[in-house]
Amino acid sequence: MQHKKNPSFNLDVLGLFLAGLINTFLAPVFAMIVFGPGTEARQPDLYLRIEWIAENALQWKGGWLLWFAVTLSFAWSYYALGRHLDGTRPWRSLAIGLALIAAAVDLVGVLANLVILPEIAQALMDTPTQMDPALVVFFQSLENFSYALINVSAFGLYSVAGLLLMPAAFATPSYPRFLAWLGTAEWGMATLATALLVISPDLAMGPLLISFALYAPWVWLSAYWLLRGKPVGLVQAL
Repeated sequence: MQHKKNPSFNLDVLGLFLAGLINTFLAPVFAMIVFGPGTEARQPDLYLRIEWIAENALQWKGGWLLWFAVTLSFAWSYYALGRHLDGTRPWRSLAIGLALIAAAVDLVGVLANLVILPEIAQALMDTPTQMDPALVVFFQSLENFSYALINVSAFGLYSVAGLLLMPAAFATPSYPRFLAWLGTAEWGMATLATALLVISPDLAMGPLLISFALYAPWVWLSAYWLLRGKPVGLVQAL
């Protein structure tokens, strides 16, 4: 086997490694600890969430600013792996394009949390008497909107994009079959979790956890596959 050693190739290997590290290990820290106390998952009381965000605006904004790394590394992993798979499969390019759309949707939700939500929370806390009910409704609506963008729409698009990569993975002779099946299990679980988030959110946690657990091994072993090298003829740049 020949090894393809060029800056772009090395960047793909690094991108896959960072995607697994950031999305599997750092993202839960951001979501649960850094800005978690201001989210409904950690604090079901709406007014306590508003109060926490207003009083911890710097921490809240810093956490969502770090989320850019989560989004960008996740989106990059599709291109970093996909362009090394069988380029005769049209689904590969569609998968990469869909991942870019998912990243754009994701970033809109991130920006809503980063820029708008803390401003509304501060305005509500600055109210001299009772919180303005209309502003409270606006805050909650924006929360729901950003949740729908990040956790449902973007994640759903990422999941479908992952499934679309699999035909190219199976069609690439040097790509290990067990990795192709691992990727299928990963994105199948992610797609199921997305559907459950819409239909029955209480049932989504199991498939979500399985999906999160499978992601890092899949991208890291795929990075190892690239690092070991493969027939250069299989590489077809986009």
